[in-house]
Amino acid sequence: MAITMRLLITLMFMVALLIASVIPGRLQPGDSVFVWMVAATPGLVQNVLHVCLYAVLTTLWAWTLEPLESVPARLFVALTLAVGFGALMEWFQTSIPGRFGTFYDVMLNAAGATIGLVVATRLLK
Repeated sequence: MAITMRLLITLMFMVALLIASVIPGRLQPGDSVFVWMVAATPGLVQNVLHVCLYAVLTTLWAWTLEPLESVPARLFVALTLAVGFGALMEWFQTSIPGRFGTFYDVMLNAAGATIGLVVATRLLK
């Protein structure tokens, strides 16, 4: 698959994470069903989603960066991009009504990114 298509898929996944991250956490009459679903998601489910989604993001970045010949460099860049994006999203959530950016969530994102790194080393050669 062409590098452009891989990059597009990875960036689209990041946009989906961005959209999910900026949905206000306070329910308002007239909000869409999607806003209600996000706001009503239990904390444990949110924690599991942090880990799973950032594992996928890291794996996607490792796949996208396949043209980098050095596997350690590719994995390092993939991990850095995913963890950095997760930290940025948590910081941004501090300005969203009803959302809270926390260090705990950054750590969940980093844990997921680390799992994604392990998956990437097994799937991508």
